[in-house]
Amino acid sequence: MGISGFLREVTALKKMDVAESERIVPLTQIRKEAEESLNIKSPLYRKPFLFLDALQKGRAGSVGIIAEIKKASPSKGDIKIDLDPAKYADEYTKAGACAISVLTEKHYFKGSLDDLKAVREITSLPILRKDFTLSSYQIYEAKAAGADSILLIVAMLSKEQLRDYVALARDLKMEPLVEINSEWELDKAVYANARTIGINNRNLETLEVDLNVSKRVVPFFTEGQIPVEASGISSSDDIQKGIDSKIFNFLVGESIVRAENTKEFIQSLVKTGIGYKSNHPIKSNNSLHCFSEDRVVNGKKLFVKICGLTTLEDALACVKAGADAIGFIFYPKSPRYISPDAVGEITKKLPEHIITTGVFVDEDYKTIMRVVKASSIKAVQLHGNETPELVRQLADDGLIVIKALFAGKDPHLSKAHLYDDAHAILVEYGKGVLPGGNGEIWNWELATEASNTNNNKKELRIIIAGGINPENIEKAIDTANPWGVDLSSGVEFSPGKKDIEKVKKFISQIK
Repeated sequence: MGISGFLREVTALKKMDVAESERIVPLTQIRKEAEESLNIKSPLYRKPFLFLDALQKGRAGSVGIIAEIKKASPSKGDIKIDLDPAKYADEYTKAGACAISVLTEKHYFKGSLDDLKAVREITSLPILRKDFTLSSYQIYEAKAAGADSILLIVAMLSKEQLRDYVALARDLKMEPLVEINSEWELDKAVYANARTIGINNRNLETLEVDLNVSKRVVPFFTEGQIPVEASGISSSDDIQKGIDSKIFNFLVGESIVRAENTKEFIQSLVKTGIGYKSNHPIKSNNSLHCFSEDRVVNGKKLFVKICGLTTLEDALACVKAGADAIGFIFYPKSPRYISPDAVGEITKKLPEHIITTGVFVDEDYKTIMRVVKASSIKAVQLHGNETPELVRQLADDGLIVIKALFAGKDPHLSKAHLYDDAHAILVEYGKGVLPGGNGEIWNWELATEASNTNNNKKELRIIIAGGINPENIEKAIDTANPWGVDLSSGVEFSPGKKDIEKVKKFISQIK
């Protein structure tokens, strides 16, 4: 196969390691253990293809970070030799990583299968066994240990081996990560029908890192292939450069292990690219990170949106008063309706950091995107029975998506967990003929239902709306403990015409 340098050294050692492992636990036994773990009653049972499912969700603003358990490396030596895999896995899980990579190679990386087993006990996240796989024995071994994916390095395998190992991994309900380092290696990955393809910026023969490798190779990917960038990633700037090249999943090891605050560092990587969209009328704007920042008011997070604007004068006044976002109603039956072209004229004159939001009711994707283009808004707020698939499609296009759920009608608060791709959930009662709060005060305690029914570990941002005004805002915040508030009729002279003094009073009370 013509491999040389480090890759030749590690391959020779790995062959001896596998032979020793097989002497201790024969292939027939390890294969039986792996196959038994597929039984739903087995204590080692894992949901099929967890790893693939996790990577399919990667997008700008919710980047897929595969956080690595890494004690040492051949290029850097010892990194954190006393690293506790279970402790770090727990931190990775709480920080929002999409998966955990565990290095199990013992000579250069000081890892082991025991590390993987310790991680398995502490997290429900998908686990990648990262090692130098050159035998089917290792694939069974990984499954028996509780892995959800394995690493297959194209440079180490013939294309026939690669194809067979990909198929074997899938038979065991694992989606492998197939690693390449060049355009020509991509051809072998395609031959093997690889879906998740890691682009390693590090040349495994020389151990040199070139961050341009992934950017050079990814344009050759086709639909259905998920790129994962690896090696040399140390900051949000590195992640953003990947996003610019349409890479939304990243494997990060050393920089996470060395970080002073593991949770904060991972979260900074995950949140990279909020509001980003390549080749889209919405400009990439770093100020949109405010949708992931903590808004702290008396110990509570708070994001403020004033909705139902119809004039530039009111929009500028609300911005000056301190609003984070302003909303425009694109529902034709609303008395606050405004045309997309009129909104487009307003958004041209607003500060770049303001999150301009369009409110839609049961519109299809093409209609929403046509309005987005005409109005140059940065966020969409969906107030009908829109599907989770539509929410994801809009989010994948770089839009901030707020999904409205209701305490008094469908879609009910209990469906919050279905809208994992929404950046926030807006909660209101839903009473009245028109969609929206209709100025009705309701039991704000019900807003906590959305959080309580959220089955995943992602933090749920709740925005409350409906019947809120300067007189009751403090009670609303204390009762619902929301991430944000949305106000419309509570600060109006008449539909669409804001009472700016009320707006100022409202915002000054909470800011």
